[in-house]
Amino acid sequence: MSSQPSRRLLRRIGLVLSIVLTPLLLITAVLIGFHSPALASSHREAPIISKDTFADNTDTYVFISPENQNNIVFVGSWIPFEAPEGGPNYYEWDDSALYDIYVDNDGDAKADITYTLSSKVKVENQATFLYNTNTIKSLTDPNWNRKQYITVTETIEGNPTPITLVANKLTAPVNIGSKSTPNYQALADAAIQTISTPQGAGKVYAGQTDDAFWVDLQVFDLLTLRGQKPPVGYTNGTNIPVDSLSSFNVHSFVVEVPISHVTAGSDTVVGMWAGTRRATTRVIQALGTQAHSGNEVQVSRLGMPLVNEVVIPLALKDAFNSVPPSTDLALYTGVAGPEIQALLQKSVENPELGTLLCSLYGVPLPAAIDATSSDLAKKCNTAVTTGVPRSGRGDIFDIFLTGMKLAAPFTINTKTGPMTLPAGFNVNQMKTVTPSEMIRINTAIKGDLCSPTPSRLGVLGGDACGFPNGRRLTDDVVEIELLAVAGAAYPVLDGRDTSFAFTPALIGVLTDGIDHNDVPFRGATAAGEAPKQFPYMGTAQSGQEHWHTNPFFNILLTWISKN
Repeated sequence: MSSQPSRRLLRRIGLVLSIVLTPLLLITAVLIGFHSPALASSHREAPIISKDTFADNTDTYVFISPENQNNIVFVGSWIPFEAPEGGPNYYEWDDSALYDIYVDNDGDAKADITYTLSSKVKVENQATFLYNTNTIKSLTDPNWNRKQYITVTETIEGNPTPITLVANKLTAPVNIGSKSTPNYQALADAAIQTISTPQGAGKVYAGQTDDAFWVDLQVFDLLTLRGQKPPVGYTNGTNIPVDSLSSFNVHSFVVEVPISHVTAGSDTVVGMWAGTRRATTRVIQALGTQAHSGNEVQVSRLGMPLVNEVVIPLALKDAFNSVPPSTDLALYTGVAGPEIQALLQKSVENPELGTLLCSLYGVPLPAAIDATSSDLAKKCNTAVTTGVPRSGRGDIFDIFLTGMKLAAPFTINTKTGPMTLPAGFNVNQMKTVTPSEMIRINTAIKGDLCSPTPSRLGVLGGDACGFPNGRRLTDDVVEIELLAVAGAAYPVLDGRDTSFAFTPALIGVLTDGIDHNDVPFRGATAAGEAPKQFPYMGTAQSGQEHWHTNPFFNILLTWISKN
């Protein structure tokens, strides 16, 4: 080939590449701007449950209803990393599992109200491999071949007979694409059920939704926060934050009821957690069938986010998933032996995450054994007296195990301006409390007491209506927990180490550069805005729209990060 044709060919290739790459680079730049400055759960928090996807809790949320300030909303999500295009056997509730949301309203760490979801699949035509044989226009459309029905019950302590709230009703199908589910929003809306309580009406939704969590899972590469300068970020390779959960779905169980239905007496604080139960025996039979028998036992448990991921050590992770909060204090005080007691207490009151932040990045910690020592074992650890709860980090103990009371004045933002709460103010601790892990919310803190501009940093951002007082969908829980471990709440919750002062500059460092979910929540007009409509979670993402990160895209990101 002559040099002249070669040059013409190269020019043509260059022109084509310029036409192709220019919009791609522009799109990439927009995407990077969209994802600029949080962190979240891996959804695979313990060895055994990571191998049982359909029973795996991903997240729990509890917040005051945006539609009705007299109502409270409980959300449990399950089945991590649902690829929307995962057909022909799409994701669904597991008919052999029971999915529970628990509510404690008297502080004894036992469920006073339990909402339970069960399901049943019905296949219309066994002679086809298809999930749907044509467009699904309604929940009863015969084209939806593999339908799933749900039943929701409410069990109230002292009454062993469950109350049926939803009886064998169709949930929504998964969001396949514009040919199969062209009006998916209508299908999801049709799956919303109205329920009754003695105090008023409520709502239930149980089906596929967008995953409301966001995270760059590279945090597990020795606590790397991409988007930050080394050593916190990477020195080579891609250092641009990526939301590892973007475009994935989960299955969510959402219950909204009147606040007065779940509170007890004059106490305005309730606690909640979620779990999954399975029958003790599974028998794999001939011809691909299974049989399940025996009592149901708990196989998954989730209250406060990230507890099992980054607080509970490997030796206790599977055990944590199997026990209810009512056993936490006994384990904490030695009923299972001194070794487990010491390991559990140290994990909470001298968190390993804090030790890593200190030893890897020099983040000063409150109540260090010796903050001025060159010995990292002393500088980066808090002394804990085994058998004496709260002898170590009292702030962490309060946030996760009892709820919070202020040890010092704290200023919040409200509709009428800044308000200083006095020492002793009860943020979200029940009048009588048994230390146990769950999310707690003070249902009296709402409305005008909320920040007029909700803070993604919740209480740490001066917004008393956010995490860890409950958990809203917009709360940046991982960033909040990173800052809390670094001592951001220590002066106002504990304060016994009077020499400690939190470094505000850490707010801009202990972040992985992602501030919000990848898609809007229900009723919101943009990602990052608070939801406005039940069931509040973002609509399930479509397999047609699911973008996978690919090598070419990573090359573009790497090039942009270096130029």
